[in-house]
Amino acid sequence: MQAVWSGNLTFGTIFIPVRLYSASDELRVPFHWVHAEDGGRVKYKKVCDIDGKELHMSDIRKGYEVGDRMIQFTDEELEELRPVLSRSLKILGFCEREEVPLIALEKPFYLGTESRKKGVAQPFALLRKAMERSGKVAIVSWVTRASEQLGMMVPYEKGFMIKGLLFAQQIKPFERVEVQEAEVDGELVDKGVMLIEKMTFRFDYGSYQESYSQALKDLVEAKAMGKEVKAEPIVKTAETRSLEAELERMLV
Repeated sequence: MQAVWSGNLTFGTIFIPVRLYSASDELRVPFHWVHAEDGGRVKYKKVCDIDGKELHMSDIRKGYEVGDRMIQFTDEELEELRPVLSRSLKILGFCEREEVPLIALEKPFYLGTESRKKGVAQPFALLRKAMERSGKVAIVSWVTRASEQLGMMVPYEKGFMIKGLLFAQQIKPFERVEVQEAEVDGELVDKGVMLIEKMTFRFDYGSYQESYSQALKDLVEAKAMGKEVKAEPIVKTAETRSLEAELERMLV
């Protein structure tokens, strides 16, 4: 598997050569925009919206709009603002898993050892076993070419898994979400709890497969073979007229 980053995991003053790998794959089907008449690929030109001229990359800079002004920046100016590219994945500290907000968790990574380095196995194994015994998670940070990253690291299989963490300023406040509030009778809540208990099951994560991408691939294959493809009719969702009646019907 191709590593996306390599460097040193720093555990205090201990440096452990490691490699970071993406732990997930994209399942989307790669469609292209094409001309309906002849199937030619659609290409986009870079055009100035003021004078209408087509531009080359040498004519283009990045800009930030401030009021009615567009402030321009060169690549050199922006490069000076980038965080220093570090070869260290730094452990900032350890905490309880419950202290990490669920909403902050994002893309997963695997962390393994740098196989070409000698003496890496023992400190790597020491950290993993110590974390397993403590039950704590590590908060880590590292820098890529694009940005500074924050993550939560936990022991996983023979190595570690790192879940990327959003920074607090990236998370939108829930207050922006519209929610209609209502009073609910206690007996209805009791029936709701009974339905939850009835629907409780042992979640077998591995048994769930994403099916939309495969359905799209089957559609592509069918059209490529000249078969007629018919769309499934959309089933209209019935409205819930009586909440209590629906609960009682599902509890039978």
